[in-house]
Amino acid sequence: MSYLAKFRASKANQLLQKLARVLQFISAIISLGLFSQRLKAILTRSHDYSRSDGAVEGILAAASLYSLLATLMQFALRHGAPKLLRWFLILMDVLFIGAFIAVAVLTRPNGGPSGDHKGQCARQRGINGLVPQNIRNQFHCRLPLGTFVLAIISTLLHAFTAIFHEIRDKIHEHRANDPENVHDEGPGAHGRKMTKAEKKQAKRDGVAH
Repeated sequence: MSYLAKFRASKANQLLQKLARVLQFISAIISLGLFSQRLKAILTRSHDYSRSDGAVEGILAAASLYSLLATLMQFALRHGAPKLLRWFLILMDVLFIGAFIAVAVLTRPNGGPSGDHKGQCARQRGINGLVPQNIRNQFHCRLPLGTFVLAIISTLLHAFTAIFHEIRDKIHEHRANDPENVHDEGPGAHGRKMTKAEKKQAKRDGVAH
């Protein structure tokens, strides 16, 4: 078993996966709150709403919902989810890696179409080349920078859960290790040897050595 496989099967990884899911949700919901506050100011004062703003808002809303559901499943399914569901979660994490990279590009400082120098913040510059502080306060010009930073953090968190997600079927492993499912192979606790039929059944169950 490789080091990566051992780490995936460890309790430490299970705890880190739960922590990562919680942090994903916190990061996504804070990002959504920051960017929504910025959009509220734009729509209220200038109506300078662009497609990139809508894209960022949609990605953050979807990420908040997904991370919430993934966190709940992470804590509710103690012995692991069905294999198909686990692969689906990995696929979703990979997709959100790309989505948050897109958010970081759109909100990047000094150039992002939804960044801190976009729209009203970029047009109403003072003589010294800077946006007057009262304008920046009205339009919450600094909030996209927070979204940019949290997008990078969210990208790393989704990368971690995708790479180190537990692949093995924990449900079957749990049943195989259940004492009630272990057959006696010799004159053990029950003082008898396994019959041929029991040995065949044990091999099918993956218990016989």
